[in-house]
Amino acid sequence: MKLNIAICDDDTYHVESIKEFLCQLTKEHDTVIIEAYSGEELLDKAQNKSINIAFLDIDMAGMNGIEVGKEIRKMFPEAIIVFLTGYKHYALEAFNLESFQYIIKPITHSKFQSLVEKIMIRLKEKESYKEQSRYFIIKNQKDVIKLEHNKIYFFERQGKKVLVFSDQGSYEFRDTLKSVLISLDNALFVRCHHGFIVNTQKILKVQGDMIMFNDIDKNIPISRRYKPLILEHLQNNIFREK
Repeated sequence: MKLNIAICDDDTYHVESIKEFLCQLTKEHDTVIIEAYSGEELLDKAQNKSINIAFLDIDMAGMNGIEVGKEIRKMFPEAIIVFLTGYKHYALEAFNLESFQYIIKPITHSKFQSLVEKIMIRLKEKESYKEQSRYFIIKNQKDVIKLEHNKIYFFERQGKKVLVFSDQGSYEFRDTLKSVLISLDNALFVRCHHGFIVNTQKILKVQGDMIMFNDIDKNIPISRRYKPLILEHLQNNIFREK
């Protein structure tokens, strides 16, 4: 696993101690350690290096650790943030930042080892969830079919069955659109009609009451009820691409 770990503390001793702990505990991984002695220095380095774990002191000159944590959270929403501090009274602010841990210094090697083990479990859970959430799984009596979300165009209700149309082929299976929608990435897939779910990233344009696609010569209907939601998703997709 690739780890970009930031350490930010204005005390050289603490930076070196944490770095030494990390080198021992993460040697099985491809680890890059980013050292910074002020919040400003860390944020400057973060412009050119993504961060997935950050160990932050709080009481520093200039930007304090809470302020740095807020900026890290904006830049890297999924980063694991750990506050290592000599003070208890910042705990609520740290909690509001969804920090992973708030630890009062000094920290022993055994306590730090336990912390790193918990972090690695969390990262593996996130990776597993991401991997699973990228696919739609069809289980029939004979087969298990794994379709990538970004290759699916739409789902169509056909009686008591559902047809999925994708770059990987078309497949029919027994389910309901309501159940299918729950299992999909809601940033991509939206109900566009009582009989259809559409992948909004595959839409070329909406013309009247029909949806047209980028790469296939197929159109599907859009109902008045769902049209505002579809248009909102299309607008959000444009902003995400910029």
